[in-house]
Amino acid sequence: MAKHDTSGTLPSLTGQIVLLTDYHRKKRTEPISIAIKKLKTETMEYSKVCPWWMGYMLLVPIRKFSHNPQKILSPYLKPGMRVIDFGCAMGYFSLPMAQMVGSSGKVYCFDIQQKMLDKLKCRAEKAGVREIIEPKLIAGNESDFEGMEQSADFALLFAVAHEVPDRKKLFADLYRMLKPQSFLYFAEPPGHVKKEEFQQSVSLAEQAGFNVLGPANVSKTHSVILQKL
Repeated sequence: MAKHDTSGTLPSLTGQIVLLTDYHRKKRTEPISIAIKKLKTETMEYSKVCPWWMGYMLLVPIRKFSHNPQKILSPYLKPGMRVIDFGCAMGYFSLPMAQMVGSSGKVYCFDIQQKMLDKLKCRAEKAGVREIIEPKLIAGNESDFEGMEQSADFALLFAVAHEVPDRKKLFADLYRMLKPQSFLYFAEPPGHVKKEEFQQSVSLAEQAGFNVLGPANVSKTHSVILQKL
């Protein structure tokens, strides 16, 4: 999912319209130019999250040339496994994962946007894997991962961590949900995440208890395979 850096520039025309609407809704009294800058700052954290409509761009067939779900995940998934697609969007990886774990398995698909999950459910229905897919909306409360302790055999965290404000908590949550000896496949897009930032995330994963097994060697990504000990 894409990260949108709004620092140092004014928002797009559409963005300015949204900000102006918010300006009037909140009945601000300062000059409009100052209000826009304040509103922009208030929404910067949200702007790191891929807009739901961009989820369609993640589904383009040409993406398989660089990120083929079958090649990437088949070494780790087997029929009957219970697996996690964290930050699943519209299910680019989720549906192939469902096909790999089969009717006796389960794919828990976490995302913070309901519209992403709604589209995922439609796609899963058409693909005949709806009973295998279990969409889970992250609402930011303690019940988000309730009942998931040590329940998953594998987790995928693909181009998502840079959108999460608290990455330390992210890796701690994933660690708790995975069974011992299970793998976490962690990848980030180099266009949005510098190597140093990726290494910081890997360090946070190690602090959570994960062991680094080595690079995942997927094109156009910083990637690593981690294991819960």
